[in-house]
Amino acid sequence: MNKRTATRWYIGAWVVWLVALSLAVLMRSSVQGRVSAGLFLLGMVIVAAGAVMVITWIGALIKLGTQSKWGWFVGVLVLGLIGLGIVGMVAYSLAGPADVIDVAIRPTTT
Repeated sequence: MNKRTATRWYIGAWVVWLVALSLAVLMRSSVQGRVSAGLFLLGMVIVAAGAVMVITWIGALIKLGTQSKWGWFVGVLVLGLIGLGIVGMVAYSLAGPADVIDVAIRPTTT
């Protein structure tokens, strides 16, 4: 997973998660103990956004590992594990190592 895709999807999913969570809290206070279909739907959106964040975070870690960028790998890993994954992914998107494209050239035989 390339850097641009991973960070855009992670940050987008984080924004969706935050908005859905805020709406769920507002709805929960207004329904007073009852569970509505809208609240259930928001819960599903929260779970889906969380899954997207985990998948893209793991993809970014795999990319950093294959590039042998161990400082970035540890930074993104630790920030994700302590609940500050958005900080690590924003830093990775702004200042992280660029994607490297490996090109193999087959020698010609004469």
